[in-house]
Amino acid sequence: MQIRLQKLEHQQRALDALTRVFAGVELDHSTEPESNVAFDPADPQIAHNIADIQSGVLDGIDSIPRAWRGRTDDGVLGVDAKMETGTGKTLVYTQFMYELNRLYGFTKFILLVPSTPIKEGTKAFIQSKYAGKYFADEYSGRQTLHLDVLDPQKRSKGRRMFPGAIASFAQGSRLSQGRISALLMTDGMLLSQTTMAADYDQTVLGSASVPYEALRRTRPVVIMDEPHRFRRDNKAYQKLVDEIQPLAVFRFGATFPELGKTGKTDYNNLVFNLGAVESFNEQLVKGVQVQYPQDSSSDTTRLKLTSLSARKPKQATFQNIGTGKSLTFDIGDTLGIADGAFAGITIEGVGKTDNPTIKSGVTLSNGQALGSGDILSARVYSDTYQGLMMRQALDNHFETEWENYRRSSRIKTLTLFFIDSIESYRGSDGSKGHLRQRFEELLTARLTAEIEKREGDPSPVAKEYVAYLRASLADVEATNGGYFSADNSATDEDIQREVDDILRNKEAMLSFETTSGAPNTRRFLFSKWTLREGWDNPNVFQIVKLRSSGSEISKLQEVGRGLRLPVDAKGTRLAGEQFYLTYLIDYTEQEFAESLVEEINSDVALGPAKVRELLPKVADELGKTETEFFIELLQQGFVDSDKNVVPGREEDLFAAYPAFNKKGLKPDKIVKGNEKVKVRIRSERYSELKDLWETLNAKYYLRLDELTPDEIDDCIDEVLSAGIYRQEFGRFAQDVVVRTDESTSLEVRTETKARFDATETMPYGDWLKRVRAQTALPIERVHAGLVRLHAKKSLPADFFNKATLHEFVAGFTEWMESNYLERFTYSKIKGLVLGSELTDADGAPLESITQGNIGVFRDDKAIVPDKFLYDAFVYDSPKESETIRDSKLDEVVVFGKIPRRSIKVPLYFGGTTSPDFMYVLKRDDGGLSLNFIIETKDVKKRSDLRESEKLRMTAAQRFFESMSSEGIEVTFRDQVQREDIAALIRRVLTD
Repeated sequence: MQIRLQKLEHQQRALDALTRVFAGVELDHSTEPESNVAFDPADPQIAHNIADIQSGVLDGIDSIPRAWRGRTDDGVLGVDAKMETGTGKTLVYTQFMYELNRLYGFTKFILLVPSTPIKEGTKAFIQSKYAGKYFADEYSGRQTLHLDVLDPQKRSKGRRMFPGAIASFAQGSRLSQGRISALLMTDGMLLSQTTMAADYDQTVLGSASVPYEALRRTRPVVIMDEPHRFRRDNKAYQKLVDEIQPLAVFRFGATFPELGKTGKTDYNNLVFNLGAVESFNEQLVKGVQVQYPQDSSSDTTRLKLTSLSARKPKQATFQNIGTGKSLTFDIGDTLGIADGAFAGITIEGVGKTDNPTIKSGVTLSNGQALGSGDILSARVYSDTYQGLMMRQALDNHFETEWENYRRSSRIKTLTLFFIDSIESYRGSDGSKGHLRQRFEELLTARLTAEIEKREGDPSPVAKEYVAYLRASLADVEATNGGYFSADNSATDEDIQREVDDILRNKEAMLSFETTSGAPNTRRFLFSKWTLREGWDNPNVFQIVKLRSSGSEISKLQEVGRGLRLPVDAKGTRLAGEQFYLTYLIDYTEQEFAESLVEEINSDVALGPAKVRELLPKVADELGKTETEFFIELLQQGFVDSDKNVVPGREEDLFAAYPAFNKKGLKPDKIVKGNEKVKVRIRSERYSELKDLWETLNAKYYLRLDELTPDEIDDCIDEVLSAGIYRQEFGRFAQDVVVRTDESTSLEVRTETKARFDATETMPYGDWLKRVRAQTALPIERVHAGLVRLHAKKSLPADFFNKATLHEFVAGFTEWMESNYLERFTYSKIKGLVLGSELTDADGAPLESITQGNIGVFRDDKAIVPDKFLYDAFVYDSPKESETIRDSKLDEVVVFGKIPRRSIKVPLYFGGTTSPDFMYVLKRDDGGLSLNFIIETKDVKKRSDLRESEKLRMTAAQRFFESMSSEGIEVTFRDQVQREDIAALIRRVLTD
């Protein structure tokens, strides 16, 4: 199996924003071949581009909140991209190098990461076969990325040779067609005096014998990962700016450092913002289900770190919270003195820690770092408690594994355990550690019970699963493996092979079979508790913390190892569904879910300015001009003359225009273990709409009538004659500090000081190729049309530019939408309907479905209609809630919400649309049933729909009409806010 990377929309938006920074910037190509092309960081065009990106004028790229539009001038161009954990920033910054090379000719990049494990993860991705195939396909093999990795240098007694990775990187020439040179290094290597500042007996680039000098001469663009680990005042950042003097520093991360002691986040020209709220709400990452055992802490010893010694001998003082007594420990002392449950845990260090959030504290032998005030609970460390946690983890795992195994797109399910020490898993004398022995005992019992539970099921998928379980039971040891930081220097071949499988061979971990065809049963992974491992796997569905983290650290970082969307057995990433990561923790962290939600919501820049910034986008969605929409909001009393929300009208505004409601995390994204995330499918109700569901899930293809040569020419002439010539103009913005009204407060208002021509021309051949790529029109026919246009009136010298290209493509799209309205049909593809969102691979209805796949909200106080497909009242909007409530009609046999994005109607002008409800109805005469599909539109009347939405409805109507030829009658209607479902159903039955 090989992972298949896909071009995801949010990643493309990030690339569009980042590459736009250099649009129209004057580049110096006269630099040495071994260095980058150069530019002036003070070029006003750069500032203009960044201002445009941040203000949201680019299609598809949201504006940056004003509070986050900070800029720091330290002599180096700095640009930031905020991307939440699990959204693919490694792919984005790797592709960013390809794009900067393709568009502008940059060839030298330094990838700077904060740790060796993260370096290994980045290296594994860039050098993987699946990434190589993705980029080769994306760029037709015209560009090649050469990655050099800087590792610690071994001391030699003879001549001191220049570090090979730096020499290879520095000497790469941009005269080599399509060559991109990247040097991957950690901050530790950047600061290494023995490696970087030494004067070697060998030179590169003619005379450079010191690595700092060699890298400085390449004039690199630096890509920085995990920017919160690179504060501006730390040594690594200062060394980068002072010694290497890069052309630019692009920072990619989910979190950024604070700016001094201001409490503000250090954003530097932030051009892309994909934060935690958007990532969870748009299902770009898994949701999180938090579980913990209910327990009382009153019967256990709890130790609170109260002070550290400032002098030698270094000591740490803890207070026993129960007795009030203080206990002082030297380095090497065991905490077992306080309680036997702490046996084996010793004080390893006092003072500086490896935890980035704790500058000074205590490091325990199990890897935990504690800061002043942190508390340890003895019960959490007892063997009995560990067994309780592992049993629950196995219950969770096999419940999820069975769900994922019976899907038509089967998913390998992984569970990751964070444990106290290497010895508890690997042992210290060649034998298994006590924790691994206990886990395998529990797993053996659980596998035996699971086989007994499933072997009576006659379905083919159950038989395959039982065979997989039997293979697991036959070799329990093979089902689990470990990865620890210390393994990077391990010499044991078996350990190294295990680590390579887990850390570097991601495809093998995701496959159900080994390369020899034998069952691949490894799916339980163990690692020491640390946030700095730099490892993740998309198919981690559960993280189990068998040791409390102790200190207060980022909750998002804690779950980050499992947030990525899963990959099926064919290597395809699965999007558009609500998946959950189960996070099993001890009872001392039972407030974790609330803390996580609070942390995610704090990532949103709220306030009056949010409406002002969303106004253009929401107006466009409603088919109105920004001015018209602003006047409408003003007249309704929702906003004031400065486009701020009128105090007290916020909820009214959100109810009338839900698109403005960007204020926080949806309620189904972070849930506690005792909250319901599943909705049961009523099997008796499913049987009543089985025929309809199977018909809807049949595969259909969209066929467009071919254009004749004359029609193609008419199309091109019509688009060109509409006047597609455009120039692009930039502006110089001026911020003016003014006094508001007659008060003493001040505010900043922006005005345009001057305009300038920013038209970006391109070669005629490139312009034609881009038209061909975006419209599929033959190049020779477009050329002929341009010749005809030029014969009527000479084209301007700057006609072939990006703005004109955009206008041509937009004009063609509009022509297609109007002229193909009656020239498309849908045809069914013959074949079996396999698994779906409501059925397994054998066509049997599933027991349950994840709530988030049918609705964000759940009303446990509402009465669930008897004829509803599900056993819970689940919905996405107030209108949907009303529809479910009022569908208690005699004419309704059964109805249900259609799982999110399960029925995708292909549109003739591109994209898809998805309906919301399905009904089976009885006719008035009691005759044959009628199948009814609804798509709910959140507008008051149909005239409020944008033209593109009306075309979507037309296409959907045609799609469902095509099913009538297959022997089942399906009627489609759209429903707006003012339409009652009962009236709509009766109108359909009488039509």
